[in-house]
Amino acid sequence: MDRIFHTPTIAVEAAFRPYGMGKRMNHSHNAVFVRILGNTGILIGSRVVNAVCSFVYVAWTTQTLGLRDFGVMLLVTTFAAMVCDITHLQSWQSLLHYGARYFEQKQFDRFYEVLAFCIRVDFISGLVGAVTGLMGVALLGTSFMGWTPQVQLDAALCMLTIFFMNTGWSTGMLRLCNRFKLVPVYEFLTTCVRTAGTAFGFVYHLGIGYFLLVWSLTQLTMFVSCSCAGVYLVKKQTGGFPSLSRIVFGRINIPDIWPYTIKTSVNQVLESFFAQGATLLIGSRLGASEAAVYKIAGQISNGLAKPAQLMIPTLYPEFIRLRDADDWQGIRIVIFKIFGLILAFSALSIVLAATVGNRLFSYMLHDVWAGQKTILLLLVGRSLLNICLIPLEPFLVMINRISILLRWRIIVMCFYFPLLFVFMQLGGIKGASLEELLASLVMFVVCALPVLRLLNNRVARSQPADQNTLG
Repeated sequence: MDRIFHTPTIAVEAAFRPYGMGKRMNHSHNAVFVRILGNTGILIGSRVVNAVCSFVYVAWTTQTLGLRDFGVMLLVTTFAAMVCDITHLQSWQSLLHYGARYFEQKQFDRFYEVLAFCIRVDFISGLVGAVTGLMGVALLGTSFMGWTPQVQLDAALCMLTIFFMNTGWSTGMLRLCNRFKLVPVYEFLTTCVRTAGTAFGFVYHLGIGYFLLVWSLTQLTMFVSCSCAGVYLVKKQTGGFPSLSRIVFGRINIPDIWPYTIKTSVNQVLESFFAQGATLLIGSRLGASEAAVYKIAGQISNGLAKPAQLMIPTLYPEFIRLRDADDWQGIRIVIFKIFGLILAFSALSIVLAATVGNRLFSYMLHDVWAGQKTILLLLVGRSLLNICLIPLEPFLVMINRISILLRWRIIVMCFYFPLLFVFMQLGGIKGASLEELLASLVMFVVCALPVLRLLNNRVARSQPADQNTLG
């Protein structure tokens, strides 16, 4: 997500120009790092109200439905989110990767070609997702998840929301324009819809179907508000917008855009299986209450890690600008500085989890679960290892070496899910949490080593050119 409405400023234009040398180069790298932190700070500020409200409406929903029915509701929304993720092509990455140069050079007709492709991809993947979700509910709702016919009907209606859950092109437009200050607007709107809807259900003691409706309305609000912001930005920056016929029937004359979009999307598919698959397996094997406990612990741990995770959307445009300037040394400096921040942030997160996390867990559960502190600490460790991938993934995507990440995700997944059953059998939710921690550790190690090698090689190749310029 990203920044507010006006044309790219001198700071953005300077980021696309080749950097200078000596003190000027160091200043440029510092400026990039400061810009990343500033944009991340805006995103964090936009999530503060959302985070506070999320703890409130989860607690209200748990108290209204009870832990078991709340777990059933979470399984439905988790299934919808996973289907959306595995069918959603990451069009925003294609918009940045192929459209940034046309946008900066004001070749708007070529930019519209890329933009129309991204809009078309969003709606195609949304339609495929909705159909896949309906088929999944029909085939797995009773046999695998154990849902009642009424829950299965509610879940089927919920799957229709997937069509409106893809905001790739508009999110990409916000990132491309570096307009992070727009995020608080639609974050606030969606938070208001969800909190107000949950409060109404809490006061009148409504059932699962109503709370699923609130979830669907929240997704629709996000889609409408984000799309409106995207349309506004396109018209503001370019003076027009691709026609409907161009969006529906247009052709793209960039041969490798489909392979690139699919490759970057496959990585998100695998990541979604990691994030959502464990919850569904725990729900089917251990029960809905256990799934609720696991999901809430994961929400708290992800909430602690969220400030660092919000750095991801700010990294892509900055890395692309440094790449276009052939400033690989600058990329290395920024990556190492980010790792330093992550280490400091990790220490703070562990202290918070050990001190206030357990009380927050009990408040959201409206109950006390045996071993909940251990579960929380394990999942916080997993989230912290995952945020260590934050500077690595954008780098691999930027240099078109995402295959490294895909290969290792597939290898880890081949061991992850079979071992998950073993860990659940031996330790229940704690066993599943421990295995997630180990899987995240392996992923970080196997990705960090090739990234370090590739980055050092590119820095070494760019140094002779810099020295010739100095001479």
